[in-house]
Amino acid sequence: MAKPTQATIRKLFALSGNFCAFAGCNQHVVDPETEVILGEICHIHAKSAGGPRYAPQQSEKERNAYDNLILLCATHHKLVDTRPDKFPAKDLKGMKQVREENFGRKEQAGDETIAKLLLQVYTDALTVGHVAGDLNVTSTGSVHVKKAVRKVNIAPAPGTIGADQALLRYVEYLIKRYKEYASKDPFSSRKFSHAAIRNTISAKFGGIVKNISAGKADDLIAFLQDKIGKTSIAKMNKSKGQRSYSTYDEFQAKYGS
Repeated sequence: MAKPTQATIRKLFALSGNFCAFAGCNQHVVDPETEVILGEICHIHAKSAGGPRYAPQQSEKERNAYDNLILLCATHHKLVDTRPDKFPAKDLKGMKQVREENFGRKEQAGDETIAKLLLQVYTDALTVGHVAGDLNVTSTGSVHVKKAVRKVNIAPAPGTIGADQALLRYVEYLIKRYKEYASKDPFSSRKFSHAAIRNTISAKFGGIVKNISAGKADDLIAFLQDKIGKTSIAKMNKSKGQRSYSTYDEFQAKYGS
């Protein structure tokens, strides 16, 4: 059976802004903290007869084209396909358009990695039906359902932060320092979220850290250094003439290979 192309999914992911397209859902397609694939490729009009919102006039190519696909979290994928009467095609297209207008961005080198993993999850799920939560089997023989590999473990694309291990280590050092300081803020009464900083980075810079373009590294580093500097501990350090983080060159001199 035909499936969407990698180029199509790359575009779909970039314009999703790394969010499930369902209205009001804040679930990421790829978790910024763990880099686990959480989203799923969903057909607006079903890929085969008998499926939700199936459009018989569509060609095979149209069924797997960008206009007929939407990225949803597993929960909302199951919901819209179980109740196509409540979620017709026009509503899904509207949700997709709103999400793209608010969070969409240009494609980046690291999106290739995400597209490969989303397609891998999609391919692994082809033997499992999503109708009313039941398992639909067309084969009369034994059925083997391969567990989807949902962890992003493909080598980062050239030109990304992840492709430069020295740069990646420094960015991760700054993230760790920020979380260390912010989580111990003696003047904050709010519960600290360790995932929040990566969520912010994903929204502001268009992806998980290792897939962000290396051309944005200086801006990301400046952003993280500023975040550290605004913590109460960093301000107290400054008042005592103490620094709160190393520069890139200092870090490399100390920890670089």
